[in-house]
Amino acid sequence: MSIETIIQEMPKVDLHVQLEGAIAKEFILLVAEQTDVARGYKKAKEYRTAMENFKKPKFDKIDEIARESSAWVKHPEDLARAIYDLAVTYSKQNVKYAEIAFNPAIYTDIGMTFQQVLEGLNDGADRAERAWGVKLNWVLSMPRERPRKSDDIARWATSATAQKGNVVGLSLIGREDAQPVAQFKKAFATAEKKDLARITHMFSYPDADSFDGVLEIVMPNRITDAWGVLDDSEAVSYLVEHDIPVVVTPTREVKLGRIKSVAEYPVAEMLDNGLNLIIGSGMPAMFETTITDELIQLAKGGVSLEQIQLLNRNAIRAAFMSPETKGDLMAEFEQSIIELQDEHLA
Repeated sequence: MSIETIIQEMPKVDLHVQLEGAIAKEFILLVAEQTDVARGYKKAKEYRTAMENFKKPKFDKIDEIARESSAWVKHPEDLARAIYDLAVTYSKQNVKYAEIAFNPAIYTDIGMTFQQVLEGLNDGADRAERAWGVKLNWVLSMPRERPRKSDDIARWATSATAQKGNVVGLSLIGREDAQPVAQFKKAFATAEKKDLARITHMFSYPDADSFDGVLEIVMPNRITDAWGVLDDSEAVSYLVEHDIPVVVTPTREVKLGRIKSVAEYPVAEMLDNGLNLIIGSGMPAMFETTITDELIQLAKGGVSLEQIQLLNRNAIRAAFMSPETKGDLMAEFEQSIIELQDEHLA
């Protein structure tokens, strides 16, 4: 129980969370009712099906379900409220910093401009930081199934508006076998030219792009949801040699039926192989988890407190923030660990 308390109370960061899947379900349902979302569906049956999928999702379709339900949030002020509420949940876990990925095309498709979307997100984040001390930055996501939108999203991500609006990265999301990564070459080249961080899923699905192909196109600063990475020894060697962070959400694999419990995720083996491993919450509302829950379940499954601390240090080091801010957060974490261990493990 003392180790759980230490995990709950230690300062943490969450570097892998997708807004489409992180907004509280109760809030989305409230907004859907207030804005009469049902009228946007041609048939009542279509709306009922969408609601059933949202309330009890099939996790092999989770990306599509999350995108559809996120489009029910139609106004910048609603985005601001959603972000504020998300930051409140972070403050209760002592999460000091998070990088929230979002697909801007969802919101521009329903009439908002990119600037309105970013202003809404930053309004909620600014109020949350003042009230709760939680700092949020943004990663723009390109959905695999819409490669034609990727150049627009890359242009938004590298714009002056994005630079002023706390955008720190460009990511590729969705099933890796939906479209070949080569479709996104121009977008990632734009990001690399502007020195914007690049992130992609990898190893999650069979028949996806080769590791070398992804490296060539994405030039990744970070990879996420790398479920099958240990099956590729050459990839592991490359990731270790180049110190590329690997962010995973064990509960995601539980929901997809790949493992029965978080404890089965090979975290210790990945660390033993030298991977720069990090734990994220992924889609916390859809997965019914938090970054704290992930770490506690790993500890219950046998991951040591020292390994938990290493995972958190890895996350702080890999964050896309200034070296000074990163150093301050690391110092706060190290001091907190000393005090918490003295208090709870004496």
